[in-house]
Amino acid sequence: MIRVFVVFTLLLCVLPGFAQSEAAAVQAEQVLFLGPLPAFASETLQQSGKAKEQRQQLLRLLERQPVPVAGRSVELFGQRLQWRQLTPTEASESGPGIWFTQLQQEAFFRGKLEVTGLKKPQLYLNFQPKNGSSTELVLATGWQQLLIFTDGRHDDADVRLQVTSENGVDVAFRLAAQEPVNNRLLTNAETITQLALSPDTNWMLLSFSGRSDVSDTQLQRTELRDVSRNQVQRSWSGPALSRAAFSPDNQWLSYIANNTLWLMNLNTGELRSLLENQTGLGAYQWAPDSNSIVLQWTESDTSLQQSRAKMYRALEDRWRGYRDISRLFQLDIASGLVRVLTADKQSSSLSDIRADSKALLYTQRVNDRTSAPHASTALFELDLTTLQRREVGTFSHLNQVQYYRDQLLVVAGPNFAGGAGVNLPSDEYVANDYDGQLYLMDQKGEHIQPLSKDFHPAISSVAINARGQVIAQVSEGDRSALYSVDTNRQRFQKLALSLDVIERFALANDRGATVLAVGSGVATPQQLEMVRPGQRRPTVLHDSAALYQHIRFGEVRDFHVENPQGDRIEGRYYLPPDFDASKKYPAIVYYYGGTTTVNRQFTGRYPFHHWAANGYIVYVVQPRGTIGYGQRFSALHVNAWGKYTADDIIYATERFVAEHAFVDGKRLGNIGASYGGFMTMYLATQTDLFAASTSHAGISALSSYWGQGWWGFLYSGIASRDSFPWNNHELYVGQSPLYMADRINTPLLLITGDSDVNVPAGESQQMFTALKLLGREVALVEIPGEDHHIIDREKRYVWWDHLLAWFDKHLKDQPDWWQHLSDH
Repeated sequence: MIRVFVVFTLLLCVLPGFAQSEAAAVQAEQVLFLGPLPAFASETLQQSGKAKEQRQQLLRLLERQPVPVAGRSVELFGQRLQWRQLTPTEASESGPGIWFTQLQQEAFFRGKLEVTGLKKPQLYLNFQPKNGSSTELVLATGWQQLLIFTDGRHDDADVRLQVTSENGVDVAFRLAAQEPVNNRLLTNAETITQLALSPDTNWMLLSFSGRSDVSDTQLQRTELRDVSRNQVQRSWSGPALSRAAFSPDNQWLSYIANNTLWLMNLNTGELRSLLENQTGLGAYQWAPDSNSIVLQWTESDTSLQQSRAKMYRALEDRWRGYRDISRLFQLDIASGLVRVLTADKQSSSLSDIRADSKALLYTQRVNDRTSAPHASTALFELDLTTLQRREVGTFSHLNQVQYYRDQLLVVAGPNFAGGAGVNLPSDEYVANDYDGQLYLMDQKGEHIQPLSKDFHPAISSVAINARGQVIAQVSEGDRSALYSVDTNRQRFQKLALSLDVIERFALANDRGATVLAVGSGVATPQQLEMVRPGQRRPTVLHDSAALYQHIRFGEVRDFHVENPQGDRIEGRYYLPPDFDASKKYPAIVYYYGGTTTVNRQFTGRYPFHHWAANGYIVYVVQPRGTIGYGQRFSALHVNAWGKYTADDIIYATERFVAEHAFVDGKRLGNIGASYGGFMTMYLATQTDLFAASTSHAGISALSSYWGQGWWGFLYSGIASRDSFPWNNHELYVGQSPLYMADRINTPLLLITGDSDVNVPAGESQQMFTALKLLGREVALVEIPGEDHHIIDREKRYVWWDHLLAWFDKHLKDQPDWWQHLSDH
């Protein structure tokens, strides 16, 4: 059960929109009818003994197709039937078949749906069954799809399909080819979850995942495609496979499924299993000679199973799996035998294998408490002939290292190697080590050359092919892009992809350095594109737009401001699908405020298009402190904790309202998560600009997060560099919202997973306690069993519902939905 704790003001009972009177029934004047379908008459289905299953198959067919419109056809057993637009009486006289209509309500709706005059009607709302011909409805704002299986008219009874409101909210029947987006579509739509490209560019592997509401199952499939023709050569479904990779000689495809490492011969199709039914299989890499695979294999710790007490060995001993040991093993392809490469009691992570397959790089974590960020990385080279290792060095802020010609290519923070990558205008700034930089380092770890000090995007990772060609993935403002890198000239050339955000990519070994990339944009669903450096436009190999052809989205526009300090603060805003510039709309302001931007991905944990479809303007702002805009901009995250970020959010929001007459400045809401949740609480102590606020997994006291969050001390080692509760009270107390709770007047919703180990639920609980004692309006919602990210699909809907219901109550004067959630 979702636990909801609420403090209501006495004004709740007199808020507008809380009507209890029953409205007049609304009847459907037209429906779409598919039939006649005598084989789906209830008596025939009942005799089969598989009535439920047969209906389910037909529902699955309809679920996969666009929204029905008059004239659209469906082929069943060689017969092509068309949807026809009829009155309910006409449809009832057409025999057994399916009725379709839509319900639209612009606020939370509570009422009753009734069907009369039909033989044994079976109702499905959004593909979920409803009992009987009369059913209670509890509907969130938006559109609903109604399907009715019926045998036709019942004698001479009057035929009616009607809805009656019990809370005074209007409802309408609709027949529209397009409707606003809903949260289930955003989580059900099929997406590419895995991508691999063969070195010779002949083959690519794609894994897809989607979900069916009808069967309530995750639908997963994999395709092996011929790249040149973009044709499927082989496909299969079943349990999700992971870590797919092609061998360097283009002979094998490897992947992990059902705790087994599999090899598929690309020439013969032969499937061969290795390491069968083994737990703990992790990341792996093919040796360049294709004769072996090096993999990480984890041994789970069992020492605590019989223990009556746990003595902590280190700060990290709080982490789940910290005592597990990951070791490196080499798997011989010809014999299938495995040998251990690292046998010490410290976990090892594979970094790269040398081009001659005779050595590899690996890293081990070093707990370093003496200086920020309180952990370092030891880098080793292992000779695969003698199994002798050589320590290259121990480094702070190291993210990635690979062999590159006769040197090493490194991705690390600006403070790597004593600040080799720092490019700041003065000593008053401290570099933000989440702002990734690129370096060349000799194989002794001594000579280090920065390559990206004058390159403003933050580098997150690089890929290097057998020809030494380098592709870097970067954060560039609120976009994620790919660049080819000329290390000799320290030049970066952007690849001509049409995607705003790159989710994953693969690099081939061909002379043209072919790249496959999967990603999306603010108004572009996921696509797969192929491109080479220097190409003017990409080739689109897969497009998800068809999944949304029945959805009407609002426009997304950019809005940038210059703050009083002269910094450009970027942003964008989402408009409702039926936007009318002459109206006044409530608005939701979203931000992260931490060290990364809120990117332009089509959808994600916070579904901006869905909020806009519910009648809100959604303004996303990118305040100072984020990476992707240069080192000075990102340095303002360090030892700030809201000082600059709050100013930017307030200033940009005020400008946004002033320059957009359709935004109601008295009906503004704001929301952020994690660091952004901290920002929501902090903003509430600084301004009364917002009429309602939501903090998801927010930090209320810097010291308790620093000491209790699993990664709090590590994150603070960068965000609060060299500052601690004992040497910087001004930061840890002065910037903590909890110590300023008496300044908060804005109604505040606190949402958290009760199993959050990143920002513990106590951060929200202590702010809830403070505001309750102060008599302020506050609500706390805990999602059981969920961590920092709400992963469970159904719980995600509950989380989203509480968020919108809170804003509906305070920004639309519609408290019914919130009251319903509070009562249940």
